[in-house]
Amino acid sequence: MKLNKRKIAIKKQNDRLAGERDKWIKKNSFFYKNDQSYMRFLIKKNSRVLELGCGTGQLLNAVEPSYGLGVDLSKNMVDVAKKNYQNLNFLQGDMEDLEFILSIKETFDYIIISDTLGFLDDCQEAFEKLHSLCTKDTRLIISYYSWRWQPILTLGEKIGLKMPSVKMNWISTEDTMG
Repeated sequence: MKLNKRKIAIKKQNDRLAGERDKWIKKNSFFYKNDQSYMRFLIKKNSRVLELGCGTGQLLNAVEPSYGLGVDLSKNMVDVAKKNYQNLNFLQGDMEDLEFILSIKETFDYIIISDTLGFLDDCQEAFEKLHSLCTKDTRLIISYYSWRWQPILTLGEKIGLKMPSVKMNWISTEDTMG
């Protein structure tokens, strides 16, 4: 897996914060509980679910899949997820790496990309690579916050209410449709 400088920075940051990730989720439980509740509304229980950018696996576990596979760029995030959710499967990899995506020889009912888009270099290319993981009925669920929240999120980071993040790309909802 060859990563550019930006992805190396993202991976290092997330490897460093992996042990703290669940504490940040607990600290901001109102947001995360609502997010999980909405995902459970969208995703039928006991489905085959792939989460790209799974972090420590909490969201994937919350949707109660019959088969769940989480993928994250950070090895340390994947290690935490494997430890906490032995009923699920996790791989370290880059969702923009076609060779990695093609190595997953399965299809899914749902593919979740939650709070991950800003870490991608080319969203369209990343989406196109997902075809091998889909059937004609697969649903792609993308969630991402609006750039309008950035000043509040930056303040939250500065005062210790939000987990630190690296610089991310910003895209609109319209950019993900089509």
